[in-house]
Amino acid sequence: MTQKSGYVLTRGRAAQIASFVGITGLITGAIGMVWRSGASANYALIAIIIGGLGIALWAGLTPREFRETITGKRVRYGTVTIVSTALLIGIVTLTYMLLQSAALTLDVTQNQSFTLSQETLNVLRRVSRPIRLTGFYTARNLAARELDDQFFRLYTTATNGLIERDYIDPEQNPAMAGRFGVQEDGQLYISYLDAAGEIDMTTVSRVPRGESQERDVTQAISRMLIAGTIKIYFATGADERDAFDTTAEGIAGINNGIRESGLLTDTLNISQIAMANGDIPNDAAALIITRPLRDLTGAETDVIRRYMDGGGGLLLMPDVTYNEDRFMSETGTFNTWLWQTFGLRALDAAVVDPDASASSALDVISAVVFTESPIASRINPEAGTQTLFRVARVVEADLLSTPANIANGRIIMTTPFGFGERNLADLGATNTFGFDEGEDIPGPVSTAVWATHQVTGSRVVLIGDSDFVSNGQVLSAPGNGILFTDALSWVSGFSDEIQFAPQAFTSGLPTVFVSQQQVDLVVFLSVILVPGILLVSGLAIYARRVRR
Repeated sequence: MTQKSGYVLTRGRAAQIASFVGITGLITGAIGMVWRSGASANYALIAIIIGGLGIALWAGLTPREFRETITGKRVRYGTVTIVSTALLIGIVTLTYMLLQSAALTLDVTQNQSFTLSQETLNVLRRVSRPIRLTGFYTARNLAARELDDQFFRLYTTATNGLIERDYIDPEQNPAMAGRFGVQEDGQLYISYLDAAGEIDMTTVSRVPRGESQERDVTQAISRMLIAGTIKIYFATGADERDAFDTTAEGIAGINNGIRESGLLTDTLNISQIAMANGDIPNDAAALIITRPLRDLTGAETDVIRRYMDGGGGLLLMPDVTYNEDRFMSETGTFNTWLWQTFGLRALDAAVVDPDASASSALDVISAVVFTESPIASRINPEAGTQTLFRVARVVEADLLSTPANIANGRIIMTTPFGFGERNLADLGATNTFGFDEGEDIPGPVSTAVWATHQVTGSRVVLIGDSDFVSNGQVLSAPGNGILFTDALSWVSGFSDEIQFAPQAFTSGLPTVFVSQQQVDLVVFLSVILVPGILLVSGLAIYARRVRR
């Protein structure tokens, strides 16, 4: 009689299957933890749970075999391969996870090309509370995120973890992106963390991204460290441009930009202070006077004089106006004081430059820039960072008979073909202009000048236009915002607080850094391929010995 053959699931075979499932589940879970992110972390946890259940089932079905596997002579044979492989995977996985969270860097270049500069290290020594760099990168921008992270971790290392990094996909977390005000892929923000380790949203500010990444990040950190210690006042009381007006004529844009940089702003009515015989507050790092529609009185001039005698900062932006009592009238009290004290003044003339202009010769483009001045180092017409003034006043710096203790100079000038049109009546009534020998001011003429008192430390920047900072025109030329920012930084002393000669970092991935793709390849080889070969070999030996 022939006996039927069939597959019989015995306790031993079930235990053997459970052992394979258990070991495979634990290994799969360990691998999943290496690539933990989103749903993969959940799958890894499920695999570990299944692996644990498999091991438990194996021990429950054949406890004697399980004990022998762990303690018996089989350990000396095939099973040792399985256990050793699992142990190896666990060790490599744990090491990888620790290194992944650590900020380990190494610069092996001879000139330390990929090391933070001394200026940055000086700033980072002042960091005393946790700061977070939060970057918003979509899945399409992962390569940029990996590159940025290699650089940002230098800050984590230099501060022993006080500066940490976090990355958010704005498409997967639109609510958080909305809270930060994210507008484009790759934007970076900086903030303090509160006592609970959460972002203090009141301290969040955007980090501008320019050509020098180190300069941008370090200056953002420095601005945070001195935030709330520098206050800028916008003068009011003479129909100046409104710092809170969001229309094209207002200057709310630059006001918001100042605040974004970590500085405080407020308004100050000079007329009321003069009537009360008062003074500008001691916390005023700078006073901005933007196109008043009348000249300052003697009492108002005295208020500003007392402020400057104490080492104040003054940013003046008069416009060409066609009224008799124009601000900084050539023979006015305020203009005369400024000329006698700092060697700066505005002239009753409009700038015309047919050789460097936009749609009209009155739309003057910066042609000659004195980059050695303390303000114009970033204005370069050849690099596309020129300024554009619309109907600007001619301003002047007295370089021949400079007042005592004063250093002054030019910032921007016209071409030699530029000149100052003095017939403002015809210019305003009929928009006609032309150079008249003996009447108009021959060129080149200045459109921006600076001065500083070397004893009191007071500083003045005089720019013959205010249209260039209005909401409607501040973006009309790349240099407009740069000129205002650098001028204000200088007169307020803000640039002194963050003096910084940045190191240039390469725009490509330096060889000193290891990309995530390279790390993943190493992990694949060390965690999956090599241990997998050992595991398969061990299983083969184990199965062969079992059959014996």
